[in-house]
Amino acid sequence: MSKSIMIIGAGPGIGQAVAQRFGKAGWSIVLTGRNVERVEGLVASLAAQGIKAHAVPADAADPAALRAAIAQAESLTGGLSAIHYNAANIRQQDLFSMTDAEIEQDLAVNLVGGLHTIRAAEALFGERGGTILITGGGLGVAPHPGYASLGLGKAALRNIVQGLAKPLGERGIRIALATVASSITAGSVEASDVADIFWDFATGERTGWEAAYPPVAAG
Repeated sequence: MSKSIMIIGAGPGIGQAVAQRFGKAGWSIVLTGRNVERVEGLVASLAAQGIKAHAVPADAADPAALRAAIAQAESLTGGLSAIHYNAANIRQQDLFSMTDAEIEQDLAVNLVGGLHTIRAAEALFGERGGTILITGGGLGVAPHPGYASLGLGKAALRNIVQGLAKPLGERGIRIALATVASSITAGSVEASDVADIFWDFATGERTGWEAAYPPVAAG
């Protein structure tokens, strides 16, 4: 049976690198994001590399649109093997200077969209199993007051992944998170390294529920 992955929050950094890593291994790819032109451009770039990919635009902050996109990706691929939540609003601003609307907008993507994705993936994978991948961040373990909303979202997602890893694993659903504490740019070695982490999680080559990037030195 062919494998497939849906990447929510697909962009030119980690999202593109993950798509290339899995696509070159023969997986079908579904890219999702609210910027239609960017998502379609990434799909075209993958197609030029011989990678089968689909564009399913949706806003991660819209729960109904997110669930509809996941259902569409399931139909397009004939059954998703993995779903990767990579969406984030990156705002360099402290908590006290943000407006109420800005806080709500950021958390709708940085946290709530991830929770809805996990819930939808759990219902989709059911008894057949599957993999849920989450892009975490160093701010989730070492917060910075200047990135309040991003750090809060990453910390909360890390908490839920840790809490769900065992009960979901007992049902054949893998959930794992890469805690990325490095700046990631398009086409960079760092992007490729993070994509390799997600590949190892999805293929069972890496155990546990979390991997840090860059790796934490022993001792």
